[in-house]
Formats: sequence, structure tokens, C-alpha cells
Amino acid sequence: MAARPAYLAQHTSNTITIENPALGMARSLKMLVHAALTRQAKLIVGVPCNTFHAPPIWDTFVSAVAAEDPTSSVTLLHMLHETVRMVAEIAPSARVIGVMSTTGSRHSRIYHNLLEPHGYTVVEVPMAQQDALNDTIFNTEWGIKATSPSIHPRAVSNFESFATQLSEMGANVAILGCTEIPMALPGSDVNGMLLVDPMVALARAMIREADPSKLVPLDMRLDLARCPVGKPKRTLSVRSEDGHTDLMDDDYDSDNDREAPVDVDTFRFCFY
Repeated sequence: MAARPAYLAQHTSNTITIENPALGMARSLKMLVHAALTRQAKLIVGVPCNTFHAPPIWDTFVSAVAAEDPTSSVTLLHMLHETVRMVAEIAPSARVIGVMSTTGSRHSRIYHNLLEPHGYTVVEVPMAQQDALNDTIFNTEWGIKATSPSIHPRAVSNFESFATQLSEMGANVAILGCTEIPMALPGSDVNGMLLVDPMVALARAMIREADPSKLVPLDMRLDLARCPVGKPKRTLSVRSEDGHTDLMDDDYDSDNDREAPVDVDTFRFCFY
């Protein structure tokens, strides 16, 4: 799970012993590309990892895909571009954007390089706290990647603290820049600072590209539990048990011991 941050660390030090993760991803995609070409179908691809979008990895991936797809049958969606797009959509007046991410993502400045040209100021936790943030992601005993979808209370407490720091630094919006962070911060805001999940941005972009008619309107609510206007089509609740926080679909059918599929669009928002 740590191959991408480790590769970026080595790339920075110019001592490369780990294969670029882009190459393995491109090999996995190769069969899908060939299937799409055979069927003359459009293939829409998104990678749900923030660190993967650091230029040393993403640019290599794009080149590898292009080599396999000379007819451009693949639509590659850039999750971070879509995240910036979502920020502009849900918080058009926001000017200060907080980012929580792995150390590899932070050092690559991928969010800085995308947000600052649009006039945003990017803030992150103090560098003295970055090791703690990274450990909360990767710790093999209680880190979010080791325990998800259940989240250890220590990880929840840490991310709440990091989010509070960003809010106190003036952030209007915080981008949860690692796949599992939204599981630790399932609300829509912290102290009025909106939380943006790049996974939601990517999922909505893929629906938009595949069939725009199926993309339901995005309606941001500061309190998911209340959803004040009408009855939402779907919601996702957060429940705690044995000191861990779990995400449960509200359409869970306990009588039939069946869990309904979770719709990523409702992880943080209400839809009508």
C-alpha cells in the first residue's frame, strides 16, 4: 500500500529501486484497453488514489496508456482536476483550501500546483505534524489503511485534530486528500469548514462521462443527518461499535440479512 509514497520519496532522492507504480497500473489496464478496442467501445478510467496523481507517476501512466491506445478510445479522468472543479461548484466564494494528504503527495505539491493558478491559497497542517498525519494513514496497527472500513478511534481523533487545525488556519474548504480519510471524517464540515472527498468528485465525473442523464444533482448539506428538504433518495449513516466507527448504508435490510450496495454519491451528500 505504501509503494506510491515510497516511489515518490525515492524519485526525490534520485535513488530509484522501486518500479514506478504507473507501470503496474498500465499493465492491468492493458486488457481493458484491448477489450474496448475490440468492441469499439469507449473506456472511461479513473484512479482513486491521490498520490498516484503526482506527476512522476501520473505522467508515466498517461504515456503508457497512450502507447496501448493509439485511437484514443480511453478517456482518462484526473481525479484531482475533478476535485478542484467540485470545490468551485460547492464553495464558489472559498479562497483558502486546506489539504490533508500523504507525505509523498505533500512533497509533490500536486494540490498546490492545481489550486494556486485559480487564485486559491493552500494550507496544510504544520510540517511538524505531517509525520503524525502520515502515520495516521499508514500505521499498520491503527492507521486508516490498515483498519478500514472500520476506523480506530485514535485515527478518528487525529483527523479531527488535523481538520480543526486547518479550520483555525482560515481554510473555507478541506480536501480529504487520501482515499480513506473520509471514513474518519464522515460529516460534511468541521467548524463550518466544508469537507471535500475526491472519491465523490471522481465517481461523479465518471458518471458524467458515461451517461450525464444519470448524474443526480449535487446538494450539499451541512448536516447529513437532517437533510432538511424532503426525503433524500439515499443516505449513509455513521455508527460506532466497540470503539470503532463504521459506515452503514441506511438501506440495510436486517430481516433478510442483506446489505444494500453503497452509493458513493451519498457518502457526504443528500440527493433528491
